Amino acid sequence: MKKLLLSLIVFLMAIVSLSASVIMPDSVNYIGGTFRDSLQSVAQAGRYVNSFANPAALPFTSENDGSFLLSVNYNDAIDSRLYKNDEKLPFFNTGESSLTLSFGGQNAMFTAAIGYDLENRQQEGGQLTYDMLFKMHFQLDLAYAFGPFSFGGRVQGGSSLVRNDRPVETVIDFATNMLFSQFFENPGSEYFQLGLGLMWHDECFTAGIYTGRVISTGDGTVHFSLDDLTDSLSLGLSFYMPRFNSRGELILLRPAVFFQAGNITSHESYLMAGLDLCFQLLPDVNLSFVTKLVSWRDARADYMKSTGNLSVYELEVEFGRWALAMNFSIPFEVYEGDDSRPVSFTLSMRFNS
Repeated sequence: MKKLLLSLIVFLMAIVSLSASVIMPDSVNYIGGTFRDSLQSVAQAGRYVNSFANPAALPFTSENDGSFLLSVNYNDAIDSRLYKNDEKLPFFNTGESSLTLSFGGQNAMFTAAIGYDLENRQQEGGQLTYDMLFKMHFQLDLAYAFGPFSFGGRVQGGSSLVRNDRPVETVIDFATNMLFSQFFENPGSEYFQLGLGLMWHDECFTAGIYTGRVISTGDGTVHFSLDDLTDSLSLGLSFYMPRFNSRGELILLRPAVFFQAGNITSHESYLMAGLDLCFQLLPDVNLSFVTKLVSWRDARADYMKSTGNLSVYELEVEFGRWALAMNFSIPFEVYEGDDSRPVSFTLSMRFNS
């Protein structure tokens, strides 16, 4: 088993290195779910990946979900203007590839992740350039439960290296720049954060709270303030059917709804509502369709002024220890014919053991 896992890790690292040479994004957001994906519900539990949104979910992880997770993720944005303007490599816009490794149990989990990004795409005089980043992230989650109530803490940090204004003509140039060229220090990229979460979880209802910046560092200083704490505070509720009926039989369709208010006092606060339709085809085979509606708000403006709306559609297939997922995030302006807003998508592969 150890040889198999070692071979799998080496193989997936090779995949990530290859994909990083052709697909890179704006910030390292995906780690098993994600580095810091704010649109994950803080009020869901039962699966290992739920703890990425809220460490307090750890004690409620199913024993069948294992204690080891390996995830490969790729995110990019589709911008129709790149095709209309006949730009070079329009299918490589702002993307991101990452490899995540997590292990632990119901009271502690350690996560390490690396990511390759492309940022600041520019094409002038026929020359295409990108800023290329190599990002590192480390995270330790600790949690404990008292019956249906749990609390959890998170310590996380990381940094990045950069290569600025790198010319690209072909896909091979991505590989050359990402894998065989020297990266340089990226001043100000170091970060450290302490987060805290609470959760109430029972058979059909979960409530969760998580704040990601109780203490944080940035620009060489330590930040500890009520503003930071509430700016990163998310409150969530979810309602769902049990996995089995009263006769102990697997329920074919297991719907769930969830609601969340995130970053509640910041310029990037949001309200989110979601529906998850999970078809439990077999005890270890699930097919899930997820829809989320997100309204971005400026909590510091009068009447919490709306700054944008987003729809998210996700399809996930779980079979045994493996899971494959795809999601699309579509701004409402796209439905109105505005081609200035790109549509982002994510492809994920996950292995639990």
